[in-house]
Amino acid sequence: MTDQNTPRVYDKAKDISANEIPVIDLHRLRHGMLRDRQAVADKIAEACRTVGFFYISGHGIAQSLIDDAFGANKAFFDQPFEKRMESAATKDWWRGYVPTKQQGEGGAVGGSIQTYRFMLDLPEDDPDVVMRKPMHLPNRWVDHLPGFNDTMQTYMAEMEVLSALLRRAFALGLGLPEGWFDPFYRRPLIQQSLLFYPKPPSQREEDFQIGAGEHRDTGAFTILMQDDAGGLEVGHLEQEWVAARPIKGTYVINIGDMMMRWTNGRFISTMHRVVNRSVKDRYSMPYFANPDYDSIISPVPCLVEPGTTNAYPPLHFGQFMDDFYKKGMSYLDTAPAA
Repeated sequence: MTDQNTPRVYDKAKDISANEIPVIDLHRLRHGMLRDRQAVADKIAEACRTVGFFYISGHGIAQSLIDDAFGANKAFFDQPFEKRMESAATKDWWRGYVPTKQQGEGGAVGGSIQTYRFMLDLPEDDPDVVMRKPMHLPNRWVDHLPGFNDTMQTYMAEMEVLSALLRRAFALGLGLPEGWFDPFYRRPLIQQSLLFYPKPPSQREEDFQIGAGEHRDTGAFTILMQDDAGGLEVGHLEQEWVAARPIKGTYVINIGDMMMRWTNGRFISTMHRVVNRSVKDRYSMPYFANPDYDSIISPVPCLVEPGTTNAYPPLHFGQFMDDFYKKGMSYLDTAPAA
């Protein structure tokens, strides 16, 4: 999506049809017999092969919890900048609040997105914590906002259950045993993020805010809850952007680079971006279903066609993510806020 035929970043995206980004009901996946689960998994696999994105309904996450999580999201970003920075991530501690590059040290121009991220907390005596590996340091929780920590921990726990359900569906859709991906999720580097995209200063095209530039997700897959502001746009095969508009009560799922690698390219990791064209601020909550730090990601042998080559060499996921975050977080301070 970066060649001369790609529309300008603020060009209006095409409205979608159900055939382009399908809505898939997970009820039978959650409660059905194997044949029912297989039928849903086949629909998911088709979406992963053709679009790399799909919506899910019937996911089992209570709307009241989603509403509470959005409330916590807004409460965090409603704080003064100095208060948000008390939970700031650093170059060496990658959990917590990440300001825009305009607000952070360095002043480089970047998207308008602001992030608060947290991951699984590990025991203090865990070897990776003792070694102070950046991706294994404790979460920088927000103790001064009543209910914030409890709400977000509860929400992330529900996301863990949903992500396990989805990866089993991916396995079934690929003709693998349902639990094929489970060994890669013993101590996963899952990441729950709260995102804030400020509204544009006006409704003129030149003022529309690029919240997140075009990119593919690096992990296995992403579970996104977005508010009603819209702004998510998916790169279409015909060199145009399609708007993945909010559908009440659904999550948006997209395939990441690691799942594309696992499947030898059968599932596609698709370019996407966020452009806030709304008259209000945008909030979203992506859950990145990343595997264990020491996972070696390479195509499943049975997914490599006889007589063809393996399209992706083995990759150490943790080392890859270390490099990714070192580059992406380089503009932040070194020392954490007091």
